[in-house]
Amino acid sequence: MNNKIQTFLIIGLIITISCSNNIKYSMSEIERWKLCWRMIASSMDDNYELAGLQFDTLRSSTKVIDKNYLVIGLEAKSKIGKDDEVVKILILQDKRMLQEICDNNILSKYETCKEYSIEKVDNKPLQIELVKMYINDQFVRSNLMKDMLQKFNLTKNEVIIDSFGVNTDEHNRKRLKQIIEQYGFPSKKLVGKDAMKGVFMIIQHSDEDKEWQKSQLSNIEKSVKNGDMDRQNYAYLYDRIKTNNAENQLYGTQFSKVDIVKMKVELFPTEDLDNLDKRRMQIGLMPIDMYKEIMLKNSK
Repeated sequence: MNNKIQTFLIIGLIITISCSNNIKYSMSEIERWKLCWRMIASSMDDNYELAGLQFDTLRSSTKVIDKNYLVIGLEAKSKIGKDDEVVKILILQDKRMLQEICDNNILSKYETCKEYSIEKVDNKPLQIELVKMYINDQFVRSNLMKDMLQKFNLTKNEVIIDSFGVNTDEHNRKRLKQIIEQYGFPSKKLVGKDAMKGVFMIIQHSDEDKEWQKSQLSNIEKSVKNGDMDRQNYAYLYDRIKTNNAENQLYGTQFSKVDIVKMKVELFPTEDLDNLDKRRMQIGLMPIDMYKEIMLKNSK
């Protein structure tokens, strides 16, 4: 092979590789959804290298990424020391997205996030009270939420009021009713997104007052539409209300049985199982098979 032909072949190869790196992967909506949740699963298993690669594939397949998936991908990149990549991606985000993602413990350290890392709320004392209620709700369910304690500069001793779930749920429910009566249903502007997660959890765990729990579904729906809560919250509460009233759930969020010995889980009766994953995708939930696996893993 003469030098001229060899040169042409090398140039051609370089052009081919260069072009292939700029091609967007062709991926269906359901394939992209499953990839997002595989990335989350990898991150949950502390396999940040794999999560980072999955994030790269996700970014190559679409220009718009949901904030929850974006945070997980950026966290993974940060964990494996890809700080330059994290910064480049953050710079591309608009102000609204930065406000949504920058109060994350990991991302708040980056200069691009400094301005947005502290969430501004209208009622700071109420925010702290609801965050404490949220931490209590999770503590009686074996989740101390150390990251949340650190984020709000709180200690376990000043937050935890009881270790018995029924007492905590009753206390939280009564106090949330008072808050709603005084302020109306809380908003992210009033108390911040972490406190709003607490509001949802308190309602979700209000099975001892099913009528009140059911009455709050419309408030949750409005909060989702206003951007104050994630879409998944509506699905979880909707299904909880249905199963509490012996009716079929719609999104498959509630289990009737989790058997870690036989490694088997059973959903409460669910509408149209053939299209369950389609509904879960539309509302932002993970594939049902993955959800079952995680339930078994967490139950161990």
